[in-house]
Amino acid sequence: MRGEFGWRVIALLFALGPSAACDSDAAVGTSDGTDAVAATDTVPGPDAGVEAETTQPGETTSAPPDDATTWPEHTDDPADPGCVQAEDFVIAGSPGGTYAAPFVTATCTDDEVVVSANGIPDFTFTQVTPNRLTAQNHTWRFPRHPAIAATPSAIPLVGAAAVAIDGLPIFGPTEAPRDGSRDPFLDEILDFCNGHTAPGGVYHFHARPECLIAGREGTPYLVLGYAFDGFPILGPWVCDDAACTSVREVQSGWEQVEASYGATIEAAWDAHRYVEGRSELDRCNGMLVDGLGYAYFATDTFPYLMGCYRGTPTANRVGP
Repeated sequence: MRGEFGWRVIALLFALGPSAACDSDAAVGTSDGTDAVAATDTVPGPDAGVEAETTQPGETTSAPPDDATTWPEHTDDPADPGCVQAEDFVIAGSPGGTYAAPFVTATCTDDEVVVSANGIPDFTFTQVTPNRLTAQNHTWRFPRHPAIAATPSAIPLVGAAAVAIDGLPIFGPTEAPRDGSRDPFLDEILDFCNGHTAPGGVYHFHARPECLIAGREGTPYLVLGYAFDGFPILGPWVCDDAACTSVREVQSGWEQVEASYGATIEAAWDAHRYVEGRSELDRCNGMLVDGLGYAYFATDTFPYLMGCYRGTPTANRVGP
């Protein structure tokens, strides 16, 4: 099923119990990568999650699994795990308009997941920036077997940090530096799905892709995409118990520095801070899920998707 942890092991785990404005977006470069921004070319904010720490408050929903550093191979056939991440990449919506049909495909090598897409949304595109939507030739790569790094690292200040299940890139929670590195969500320059187009016609998300959730609200462990360190980005709902008789929505541990965004501080990373103990999510906006491993969560508030990388990202570039 689309995004619903296309990994059918979830039901088994429940049964077994707890053990088991104009957007400059300067990342856009030329097709050969000139002036493009790689996923590891970063300018971290003041709390961008680069501290040398291996554990943080509230990282697990209960006790961590025996091997909590890697995301396990989810499959209904343990003898043949296959390319399980690829099962989550699908086109299921209707783009509308006069654009080319959206396209996405995913395959695996021994070590990587490779996603190809043409950058056309699988929902009706609404232009909210001066940049017209243009078909792309995206190729995204991320580790097939992610592992938690010894030290978290900053996500890109501009450019792609992850890929959604429909093949569209996910940027961080900021606009380009020449636009003040502001928060496009709070500035209300995103469409109904929390994305918009950059120069070159590159459509991308800056906050939770609401159109990928529509009709699935409240679904626990809903896969929305994958960060370039290989860990999944999930919807904000998790189970409260092993049988999943109740579900709760997780919240970000970040808060605004000022009561009103932009009162005196405009840059998004400066305007927010992570508060220890405020949430079960760490400063990267993720946590260890009992029996499953580490995942990021798409929350209502900043940083919306990811605050930093907990794994080691693969470099990816955006071009027209």
